[in-house]
Amino acid sequence: MLGTLLPISLNTVSASAVEMTDGQTVFSRAPRIVRAAATYNRRRNPFAAYQFTIEVPEDAKQALRAVKIEQKRDINTVEFKGSKSSAFYGDSLAGGSPVSLAAVGGEESQPGEITVEFEQPIEPGNTVTVSVKPRRNPFVAGVYQFGITAYPAGENSQGMYLGSRRINIYE
Repeated sequence: MLGTLLPISLNTVSASAVEMTDGQTVFSRAPRIVRAAATYNRRRNPFAAYQFTIEVPEDAKQALRAVKIEQKRDINTVEFKGSKSSAFYGDSLAGGSPVSLAAVGGEESQPGEITVEFEQPIEPGNTVTVSVKPRRNPFVAGVYQFGITAYPAGENSQGMYLGSRRINIYE
């Protein structure tokens, strides 16, 4: 289902990759996760949004086409509301200029995972914040880890795993 929703390859390579010899589009320099935060961090809060800020360096040579956010195994699995996802330029919790989304996808069989595709790729030298909405914060307080994979613009793009960040949920 996700493969039909997004015209990108969901294969990943480590962040140390620079270029591929088989014609795949890759970043020459990896985007960087600047921040991960929850707008509300109390357990079971239905109004929370999780924000992941990504900086695309000037020398990336490729624009950022999509971002995949995947929860690492935990006691509770976060279920995302894809229709409530958004993005904006900048790194402030208050938001900046909006970024239009082309598609938001995830598979029901993978509830802790969501992929956000930008209508216009984020050009090198820009910072974007992706905001995804869980149905509610987990029932159990704790540290929740999310892995971030970035996909460059291009017909045959190869995802690059940027690392993971945590969001703390309190009692």
